[in-house]
Amino acid sequence: MVFTTLEFILFFAAVFVVYWALPSRARWGMLLVASWFFYAWASPYYLIFLGVTTGVTYLAAVGMDTKRISRTWGGVGAAVITIGMLVVFKYLEFLFANVNWLMGAVGVHASLPAVKLLLPIGLSFYVFQSLGYCIDVQREIVPAERNFFKHALFVSYFPQIMQGPIGDYGRLAPQLFEKKSFNYEQAVFGIQRVAWGFFKKVMIANIVADRINPVWDAVGDYPGFICWSAILVLYAIQLYADFSGYMDIACGCSQMLGIKLDENFNCPYFARSVSEFWRRWHMTLTSWFKNYLFYPLLRSGWNMSVRKAFSSRYLSSAVPVSISLAIVWAATGLWHGASWGYVAWGVYYGVFMILGVVLAPAYDVFHKKFPRLTDSWPYSLFQMVRTFAIVTMGYAIFKPADLATTSEILRQMFSAIDGGGIYQIQYTLHHSFIKVFAWIALMFAVDAIHYTKPNGTIRAWLRRVPLPVRWTIYVTGLWLMVFYGEYGSGFEQFEYFKF
Repeated sequence: MVFTTLEFILFFAAVFVVYWALPSRARWGMLLVASWFFYAWASPYYLIFLGVTTGVTYLAAVGMDTKRISRTWGGVGAAVITIGMLVVFKYLEFLFANVNWLMGAVGVHASLPAVKLLLPIGLSFYVFQSLGYCIDVQREIVPAERNFFKHALFVSYFPQIMQGPIGDYGRLAPQLFEKKSFNYEQAVFGIQRVAWGFFKKVMIANIVADRINPVWDAVGDYPGFICWSAILVLYAIQLYADFSGYMDIACGCSQMLGIKLDENFNCPYFARSVSEFWRRWHMTLTSWFKNYLFYPLLRSGWNMSVRKAFSSRYLSSAVPVSISLAIVWAATGLWHGASWGYVAWGVYYGVFMILGVVLAPAYDVFHKKFPRLTDSWPYSLFQMVRTFAIVTMGYAIFKPADLATTSEILRQMFSAIDGGGIYQIQYTLHHSFIKVFAWIALMFAVDAIHYTKPNGTIRAWLRRVPLPVRWTIYVTGLWLMVFYGEYGSGFEQFEYFKF
């Protein structure tokens, strides 16, 4: 059940009415039933994987909390089973193919069988969410949930199960079960945010995707840096509108139910460095890898040994951090998909993150020596453009997720520009695409307001304007989406469903 379909609108309307009509003690049970129904709508078969993840993490957490199993073995067992399930259904085909290639390269004629398993939607997200909870119980940060069905709701809560955000138990779980009263203002804010998410999806992401997908399907027909840089920039806009639009709908629906989800985006394309970009883009995934992989690697015994091997204070700090970053970013790339293209994309970002660590002292000296320059708005603008260029080039690896296609893209980007190539891209985009630039400008204008005034929101401003003006804005927005948006067959899926 996709957010931008009539089925979901009717489903959520029913959930909203029943949720607030029920007494507080019965609401979480209704949410659990609704969440299982929502997930089973895609395929009842998927409930098996959801049930295994829920059962394993429940038993591990309760076992650790009651000391029936050691915290070490409880955490390890939960990780092995849940990550093992993810490996089997997401990576086994990729693993077997590479083993077969390696055996062929060394002259071994035997081969592993070809496998093609169906990857359940959202598996990567709810495995990470439930495993993070288990690790927090292991670390004694949160207590284990003794009620199996309450734990099941935390794992399967429907607004976030498909694409996140990856929830933190300490922040999300109490909101699912606490008593609350209906808040009209929060419900209105939630509806506004849902509408904004719909706007991003149907007025920007779908329209841009429809125009640039033919280019991705025929990379050899579009020569020249101008052509390809335009397409990469448009893909950057499409992906952001698509993914952040999904998050707006998820967070808006939750807000209507009195539940605040963790934010996943914070004006990422205004970031001034690669590290800042990843503090603003897919924030919950970045936090997960930081808390559950990067810091444990940094504190591990072998990393401490590396630290002690250097007498230089700079090297004893930079080398262990760089090794940890390399592992984390290779894992981040692999999390996105079973392909060397995704691994290469992770390595691409790992290189920039490591360069940031290695060059940090030089940057500090430069900033101290030229404070007026580094504090100026032209320098900040330069940093934003530079970061956006790095991110955009990364999409040449990320979008195709295939190294051969990426090589073709790079060859085409740096080939000669010719009139035919420019004509082709103009023909592909077509004059009817021009109107979408107004919607793109509006999206980034809203981001700019939130970037410059993080404590002020457009929704708060809407609350203060006269009622006729407010409803004029609502009706105009709805009219634009109905008559100018692109939706229906071929446009239902969101980009991150495949992860």
